[in-house]
Amino acid sequence: MITTYKAKGILPENDPLALGAAGLSPLADRHLLPLLEQADLILLAGYDPIEMRQNWCRPWDPEKTPVIELTAAPNHHGMHEVAVTFVCHIELGLGEIGDNSGSLTPSVGPGARRRRCVKPCARPFARMRTGGPARRWRRCGACCRRTASPPPTAGLIVFCSASSGTARKPAVCFRSSGLYTMGCALPIAMGFKLAAPERPVVAFTGDAGLEMILGELATLRDLKLPLVIVVFIDRSLGLIELKQRSQGLRNLAVDFGGTDFPALAQALGGRGFSVDTRADMAAAVEAGLAAEEGFTLIAAEIGARAYDGRF
Repeated sequence: MITTYKAKGILPENDPLALGAAGLSPLADRHLLPLLEQADLILLAGYDPIEMRQNWCRPWDPEKTPVIELTAAPNHHGMHEVAVTFVCHIELGLGEIGDNSGSLTPSVGPGARRRRCVKPCARPFARMRTGGPARRWRRCGACCRRTASPPPTAGLIVFCSASSGTARKPAVCFRSSGLYTMGCALPIAMGFKLAAPERPVVAFTGDAGLEMILGELATLRDLKLPLVIVVFIDRSLGLIELKQRSQGLRNLAVDFGGTDFPALAQALGGRGFSVDTRADMAAAVEAGLAAEEGFTLIAAEIGARAYDGRF
């Protein structure tokens, strides 16, 4: 089973049948797209190609591979072709198929072999220096397995979150639908915490996204919500900067100065930490999760161009 990155966790990613979250990493696509070409049948369950990058435009040959689609709305987008479409309630439609399909057993065939190849790609930053974005992300993930985790806002940290770490159950990783606007992580986290106060919640954001909505920290203070915010700092609009370089364009309007986020958090009545090691990250996250009231903001420096060649 392949999920889109917005469906991360719908099947526990430590399950033998899970190939992880796809759609953002060309490294992972090198293994996943050939697997689709070898498939006897492809079943799409609520799949919306708006989530995927250009590699997933017409990713299979409809003349060679039968594709069955379960969708909540008719397919008019033209991003892929299918043999049969059922416009239906996705869960009930899958139930009808499942009742007649028997049980699934993990295979040692191409899918299982592909999983062994994809897993290293699912951690594309693993070779980075200590303190790189994915290592910090996985350190957070190890501390946050019992939490609900709203997403990063937008940009390269989204790539990191989709491919690093393992979601072990559904409804623990929340993401913005559609436009993926910058600055959305903190409001989503606040809304979820208000709706489910018994759930520990951690929000992940880049520095530019958080700077766009700094006023929400005052709202968070007044709500007295025990929320943890992890901000990854590279002082750049990293995805746009990477696109500029890849297209041979000059660096323009993507770099900015640094903000002392821990001092800002304290000025607004929260707790602020600056972390340099994975142990520091773990301690700060645990302290934030243990707090009964008030927010905790954790600043993690990852460095400029830390993502190059890693996804």
